[in-house]
Amino acid sequence: MYLTDYREYSLKDVILQLEPKLFERVTGLTKQDFALLVSLNVFNEALMNDAVYKFKRYEDSSLSYAGIDRHEGEKMVGGYSTVITMEEYLSS
Repeated sequence: MYLTDYREYSLKDVILQLEPKLFERVTGLTKQDFALLVSLNVFNEALMNDAVYKFKRYEDSSLSYAGIDRHEGEKMVGGYSTVITMEEYLSS
């Protein structure tokens, strides 16, 4: 779901509410398929949140080398199932 611009929302919200068609195009799974996988506890939420935040940090670092800040002014940053403030994101 790297292609979405909804960085301030959780990935679950992007998949289930904001961009379900993009998710289906990218993965071949419908939002109902995803909801079933979530209900079966296929995803470890703590590990998924950690992975999403780490990915976003690496992305930010690589873009900053080129002088790009795609998320200037944003107040929130979404993980897999959580959303944190930009202050929390920058301090962790």
